[in-house]
Amino acid sequence: MLAFCAYYEGKVIGSEEEFDRYVNEVHLPLVAKYPNLLQLRFLKGEEGAKYYLSFELFFKDWAAFEVAKVSEERAAAIVDAEKLEKMFDGTITHVTYQMTEVPVA
Repeated sequence: MLAFCAYYEGKVIGSEEEFDRYVNEVHLPLVAKYPNLLQLRFLKGEEGAKYYLSFELFFKDWAAFEVAKVSEERAAAIVDAEKLEKMFDGTITHVTYQMTEVPVA
């Protein structure tokens, strides 16, 4: 499985409540439409966390991710992400991981 993650390190410009609402009501619904997306996670940092938030998108493999990368749905989400970047003071880092599930007891 492949995980594509975005990490927002820094702080919100203005109201955190408005930013969080925008993320949940506008941005994430756009991302959720990506073709081949198996799972989408939104993680919000607790008080004192290094990252304000992160997104985790899961795909079966690189081929499935490549389809999503060139999709109209992703293009729309990228345009919207530019709005998020203007509401955020910090660094946004994207990382792709090859993921292996590890059984737990």
